[in-house]
Amino acid sequence: MALAACAFAVMAWAQHPTVEELETVGLPWVEVTTVGGEEPTCDYLSPPPYATGHGITNATKVPGRLRIIDSRECVYDSGDFDGEDGGMTIKIRGNSSAYQAKKPYKVRLRRKADLLRRGDDETYQDRDWLLMKEDMDVGGNKLLYMMIGLEVARLCGVAWEPQARFVNLTVNGDYRGVYMLCESVKRNPGCRIDVDKETGYIVEFDPYWWNEDVYFTTERHGKAYTFKYPDPDEVTGEQVAYIKDVLDQLEDALWDGSYPALIDVGSMAAWLMAHDILGTYDAFGSNIFLTKHDDTDGSRLAMGPLWDFDSIFWTEDAWARIHDQASFYFYYLLCLTPVRSVPLADAYLRCWEEAGRYVGWKMTEFLHSFSLSGEAAALQVSNVWDQARWWHGGPTVDEMVWEAVAWFAKREAWMEARVTTLGMGTPAPTATPRRQTPAATYDILGRRVPRNYRGAVLPDIHIQGEKKHVLRR
Repeated sequence: MALAACAFAVMAWAQHPTVEELETVGLPWVEVTTVGGEEPTCDYLSPPPYATGHGITNATKVPGRLRIIDSRECVYDSGDFDGEDGGMTIKIRGNSSAYQAKKPYKVRLRRKADLLRRGDDETYQDRDWLLMKEDMDVGGNKLLYMMIGLEVARLCGVAWEPQARFVNLTVNGDYRGVYMLCESVKRNPGCRIDVDKETGYIVEFDPYWWNEDVYFTTERHGKAYTFKYPDPDEVTGEQVAYIKDVLDQLEDALWDGSYPALIDVGSMAAWLMAHDILGTYDAFGSNIFLTKHDDTDGSRLAMGPLWDFDSIFWTEDAWARIHDQASFYFYYLLCLTPVRSVPLADAYLRCWEEAGRYVGWKMTEFLHSFSLSGEAAALQVSNVWDQARWWHGGPTVDEMVWEAVAWFAKREAWMEARVTTLGMGTPAPTATPRRQTPAATYDILGRRVPRNYRGAVLPDIHIQGEKKHVLRR
């Protein structure tokens, strides 16, 4: 007990960087101060018996002030919340990610601004911004996953991907760790998704449909979709009926091969290829968005953006799991019959020739450049703070970079050997193999940690399987 108490005291001392450190480490510091020090809260919600996933409800929108400090300079200040055009509100967002101690947040500004500071014009200004965090279940080794995933999607030719950057976050003076300050998926013709204000749509194939007030289910495949645009609070019955009919027509067209008239097959190919290159394991909850610019006959559906990257680098010797699982439409096109697969397989091959085969070396250059940057150095210092704050271990930023570089080197060769086999009509396996990992590892205090954990407190002891390991530095 004395050792545990000593360890707890060391970690508690280490978890809060000073104001001086936050101002000078080299990452922007997002400082949130809520009215009365109120903390955002939510209730946790289990799915009904016929559904999947765990969600949240009753997320409180807490008013307050947001400032961004960069190199000791305050570069953005929302002002105090005044109920009119000053301040902001913050709430917990996400589904299963909100169950972890480190919460993801959504910020809504009272007055539009570009929190990523990409210029002086109004192009990038918006009210809605996200503070995204890595999945904490496996520790800090997913810290770079979102950055990597967004860049791969852009290189594959996905029409729009949100921009983001690493920041440190405090809420009411409490250090909350490293986050990515990120654009949200929403309509904004100047800088986000360009759909018509009156007649455009952004819908999501959503495993959490049961936690939404407005959704629709397709007739042939029973796929459930929810709304990003129009806003669920404003969408009309006629609009729901219209976009449902469009998706019903698409599902019918998958079976007679006429689907290119209804969906931009190039966008399907780029979206799927990005996930294949990344080796994504998540098939059902991978945030699948479809857009339609307007309600005219000439406007086709399109796929994008990619979003959830928590499970990349997991299908080591297989396609991304959604490639050959029946949760979405790719399985029916690529795995059941060669006749219907021709348009998608051809578009995929063109996308590979024009973009995909170059992603590996472009990502290697990107990651090498990032590893030498001041941002990476600042991120490593901040990552140590984050690990102390949330009691988890993990690799260094350099180790994360080299893991990714090794993945892309191997993945390029794997993809090159298989890209021409698409659409052969061979039934897919019922389960995509997941990269094998050793038994779970725990530190001396009983916390689950990555297997390469070196110990934040002494002695360096961890337990893996039934064996105790004492590590020497």
